Amino acid sequence: MKLNLRADKLLLDVHGEAETEQLGKAISEVARPGTVIALVGTLGAGKTRLSRAIAESLGVDPLAIASPTFVLIHEYQGRIPVFHFDTYRLGTSEEFEALGAIDYFEAGGVCLVEWADRVPDIVPPDAWWVRISLDEFDPACRQIEVEAGPAILSALAHQLDVQPLR
Repeated sequence: MKLNLRADKLLLDVHGEAETEQLGKAISEVARPGTVIALVGTLGAGKTRLSRAIAESLGVDPLAIASPTFVLIHEYQGRIPVFHFDTYRLGTSEEFEALGAIDYFEAGGVCLVEWADRVPDIVPPDAWWVRISLDEFDPACRQIEVEAGPAILSALAHQLDVQPLR
C-alpha cells in the first residue's frame, strides 16, 4: 500500500482484498461512536467491500453484512454499533433525511454512507469523506482519498504503520 499524508487528506493506493481489509481495520481503530464516514465512488469501486472490512473490524459478524442497496439501511451490532446506508436508489436528500439519517448520526454508532455525494447537504460537516477510484491499468488497485481532520488523518497513517510525510 502506498500512502501520502497531506495536511487536508490521506492519499492511498490500495492493492487487493488484503490491503482493503488493512485499511478497514485502521479506520475501525480510529473511528469513535458518532463517526460518519461518507463513501463515494462509481459502481464496483469498492465502497461496499471497504464498508464490510470496517464493520468486520468493529466486531460485526461477517455473515450478517450485506449491501444495503435494496434495504437502504442495515444495523449491525459490534463493539460499536454500525449503521450502513446506501443512498443510490434515493432521489433526493429529503428522502434520506426522511429515513431518519440524522437520528442515526446521533445514535452513538459508526455510520457508513455509500453514495454520500448524492446527499452531501445531509452529511454532517465533521464526516470523513472517502473517495474511491478504480485504477484504469490495474483492476485490483484502487486510489483512495480520505478527507478528515488532521488528527484523524495522522491517526490513520499511524494505524497503517506508515510514517506521516511532512
